[in-house]
Amino acid sequence: MPKIDVICLPVGDFQENCYLVVNTGTRECLIVDPGAEGERIIQAAQAYQPAAVLLTHAHWDHIGAVDAVCAHFGIPLYVHEADAPKLTDSAKNVARQFGYDVTVSTRPLMLRGGETLSLAGMDIRVLHTPGHSAGSVCYLLPQGQGVLTGDTLFAHGYGRTDFADGSFHELKESLRALFHLTPRQIAYPGHEEAGAVGRDPVEG
Repeated sequence: MPKIDVICLPVGDFQENCYLVVNTGTRECLIVDPGAEGERIIQAAQAYQPAAVLLTHAHWDHIGAVDAVCAHFGIPLYVHEADAPKLTDSAKNVARQFGYDVTVSTRPLMLRGGETLSLAGMDIRVLHTPGHSAGSVCYLLPQGQGVLTGDTLFAHGYGRTDFADGSFHELKESLRALFHLTPRQIAYPGHEEAGAVGRDPVEG
């Protein structure tokens, strides 16, 4: 079983958490949600061998450095198919709502949820968790070593559902599935600090 280190790099105006998921045995890594400050992310990732960029969803604050990172390392981009249209549209990725213009030109590989990605010497399970966005996903690390939750789940709450394709009902169902699969694992969220997956914050 590969031992994994998860390195958090808060980036951008909204302090979005970009993660380097490092296989300590091979020194390969995955870059999750490079939202801004591409040069800083590249500098940190150069200590390893990046294999891919994974997106938990495609809102603007999670995608701003995708092109720079993918181009520098020559690595593929993965995103759920339901969020892929957001990559090229600042209205759909809600950048325009916050006064920004953010798009991605890198062509992604599509996820559907339920698959296992064998990347960087690790098997990463993809769980489709719609609610915050239609194409939100969580990435389950091998052997219970944690779960990358994006804006689906935070240490002290859950993601907002008031964007165009958000759904509180879908988020509740996603959280139930997540809590069933990952009891007491460490959740690495898209903002704020990591914390243990505990009681469902929707159900209280």
